[in-house]
Amino acid sequence: MPRVKKILKYQDLQKIAGGDNKEPLVVLNKLYPDIICHYQKKDMRPYVGFNILVRKSLGVKLNRANQKLQKLLPEAKLKIVYGYRHPAIQQKYFKQFKKKLAEKYPRLNDFALTSLTHNFVASPDVAGHSVGGAVDITIVSQGRELDMGTKIADYHDSEKIKTFSKKISRKQIANRTLLHNLLVAQGLAPFYGEWWHFSYGDKEWAKFYNKKKSLYSEIVYKNKS
Repeated sequence: MPRVKKILKYQDLQKIAGGDNKEPLVVLNKLYPDIICHYQKKDMRPYVGFNILVRKSLGVKLNRANQKLQKLLPEAKLKIVYGYRHPAIQQKYFKQFKKKLAEKYPRLNDFALTSLTHNFVASPDVAGHSVGGAVDITIVSQGRELDMGTKIADYHDSEKIKTFSKKISRKQIANRTLLHNLLVAQGLAPFYGEWWHFSYGDKEWAKFYNKKKSLYSEIVYKNKS
């Protein structure tokens, strides 16, 4: 485990080498139906329909975490709202946000703009979703999401979405800590800037665990059906 709960920046990830693409993507909702899989966005529907995809090893780890959760809270389940993101979508989001920031900060050079944009939308060269190694995740109990202080991808308060924000209640911290500890115990890396974002095998994971190389690189999914 790392010594500090640092929110990693673009500069931290840029020098991490990319791994290969040999491990396949799997359909999480079909392979592990006991994990709740439900998109919040519709952007992946043209590529995968309603299926949520992740790398095979990440799927195994999420399933183990779900089993551990159910031993602690028999009525609870993990809920995934996003997994693999097609690189074309990642590029689109990044370019759109970078353009807005360029208009707001016209004196910034390209690297500074990229670094700033990455704080809101991951730069495609270091993004975890487009390698199939990242998930946006929470916990559901008795049909309701646990109170985490904010909803997933609610960016109204950038301080409140940080994992161990001082702006949330003890109960909300406890719920976030439960999610955090379940997933870190399976070798996933948290992104402390967003309580819901965890990854395995991407550059964020590599930096978090002091590795020089990620396990995965960007992958372009092609639906074979």
